[in-house]
Amino acid sequence: MTLPQVNSARLMETLETLGRIGETPEGMQRLAFTPADVEGRRYVMDLMARAGLKVRVDPAGNIIGRIEGTKPGLPAIALGSHTDTVPGGGKYDGALGVLASIEALQTLQDLSLSPIHPVEVLDFTNEEGTSYRRWLYGSRAMSGLLEDADLKAVDDEGVPIGDRLKDVGGDITRIQQAVRCPGDLCAYLELHIEQGPTLQQNQIPVGIVTAITGRVALEVSVVGVANHAGTTPMNSRRDALLASSSLIQAVSAIAAEEEICRVGTVGMVKVSPGAENVIPGRVDFSVEFRDVDMQRLIQAGRRFRGLCQSIMLTSDVEVYVNEVGVTQPQAMCPRLSQAIHGAAQKLSLLTASLPSGAGHDAQSMAKITDAAMIFVPSVDGVSHSPLEYSDPQACVNGANVLLHTLLTLDETLD
Repeated sequence: MTLPQVNSARLMETLETLGRIGETPEGMQRLAFTPADVEGRRYVMDLMARAGLKVRVDPAGNIIGRIEGTKPGLPAIALGSHTDTVPGGGKYDGALGVLASIEALQTLQDLSLSPIHPVEVLDFTNEEGTSYRRWLYGSRAMSGLLEDADLKAVDDEGVPIGDRLKDVGGDITRIQQAVRCPGDLCAYLELHIEQGPTLQQNQIPVGIVTAITGRVALEVSVVGVANHAGTTPMNSRRDALLASSSLIQAVSAIAAEEEICRVGTVGMVKVSPGAENVIPGRVDFSVEFRDVDMQRLIQAGRRFRGLCQSIMLTSDVEVYVNEVGVTQPQAMCPRLSQAIHGAAQKLSLLTASLPSGAGHDAQSMAKITDAAMIFVPSVDGVSHSPLEYSDPQACVNGANVLLHTLLTLDETLD
């Protein structure tokens, strides 16, 4: 018997079409709440409608396309990801998961196959957290995980997030209504590019995610004294940049040399006053630690704060550390992961189990339902870049595994 397969040409055409919305020579600029994001969302909703889904936008701005099942009263199986990008991003991160989910349901419609369960395709709002630095916004809203700071966030232009939500059909005054009730969903599946090199290096077409990394984000301010670069003796300086350089190197060492956590990154640095003839009096920088073990993240944070105390004594500066975000690591559901493995086997595709070093909407959704993720290879492990690429066969493989995992769960879940 011939196994159902997605329409590969149609899937790649939709990826290319969405990839032209917000495309620039510097990469994708389909940032959440921008005109490009609004246009991309409109395209996604049109595809959902063509696939026979009933489309709505919840108060968090999440796009929800739904088909009803043949057996009344069953909870829905959800598929999804996001279509917003980072500045200068790629065409596959998030977009593949949304478009492959729509393609899976379009394939069922083409074959006149009706699922037993309701099925929803979810395109989450502002997964990347751009401008507001509040990532996984839509999925956290749906999972009841938003905090007071999420609701009061203001972007770099001084615009409250509630105003931006209006632009995508949301309503922050009703955002609690975006929270899904217990029993609404019985599973959540997310297809995504790996964003790392493991699958490609090992020539494995399908990855099954074991757990999604946790993240501790810090804002660090090092305050010394700005003074004349020519007249201030070296032994009298309170150089904030010099002290900061030691701490920045320490972030890398905590992960790479001490191996306390998996990775550590400093991604943003601001030096003040920023003049070539003035000793820096203040440096502000970001610190991020990631690991799938929360205890290791706690240890990394403690180690870094201890080093901050030491640098204050040796460099005569003040160091202030503000914790701006903590995301708990999240294990994926073994039962759903086994269904992914069985679907890949049915399609004669090898699999490998691996953790995700990036955050995903699935970690939010795992708070309200069983969740699992499918990875496909990223060429050279590049992501969040114009060079991000997963070849057509990888994309189609992932979409077919998603389709057959859906069919398996539809038959087996209560």
